[in-house]
Amino acid sequence: MPTQLHSQARMMQYLAIVTSLVSFFRSLGGIIALTLMSSVVNNKIASAIPSGQSTFNSLNSIQSLPPTILKDVRDAFSDAIRWAYVALIPFVAIAAIGGFFLREVKITRTPEEEAQRQHERNKVDSELGQVPTENGEVPRARRPRVKVYGPIMGIVWCCQAIGDMTGLRK
Repeated sequence: MPTQLHSQARMMQYLAIVTSLVSFFRSLGGIIALTLMSSVVNNKIASAIPSGQSTFNSLNSIQSLPPTILKDVRDAFSDAIRWAYVALIPFVAIAAIGGFFLREVKITRTPEEEAQRQHERNKVDSELGQVPTENGEVPRARRPRVKVYGPIMGIVWCCQAIGDMTGLRK
C-alpha cells in the first residue's frame, strides 16, 4: 500500500505498473510460503508417523483409526503445523529488519499543485470556522505534528492525525 501511494503521488503515469508488480510479488510470496509450509508439514508427518500408517486419503480415514494411533496422528499434525509456521520466522525477521531501515521519501509538488492544495486547505479551514488573517494565513488550532522517520514514527504520526480529526488533540 505505501508503495502504491508513493507512486500515485510521485509518478502517476506508473501507477498501473507499480500496482501490478505489488500484486505479483504478493502472490509470489504467498506461493513460496505455501510451498515451504507444505514441505515442512509433509516431512514432519512422514518422520513422525510409522511408514504403514502414513497414507491418509481423507479426514474420514484418519477418524477411523484406533484411539491410540489417532492421538499420535493428531499430535504429529499439530507439531508439523507448528513447525511450518516456525519455518517462516526467518522471512518475517528479514522483512521486519528491512522495514526498519526504510527512510522517509519527500514528495515534491509543483507550485501549481501546492497553490491548489493551499486553496483546498483554506476552504476546509474556513468551513471549520478558522478565518484567515490579514496576510492570508489561517491560524492553526492544532499542535504541529512530528516529522516522520521510519515505521515507528509513522505509527505516531497516524495516531496524531486521528487525534486531529476526532478533536482529541488540541
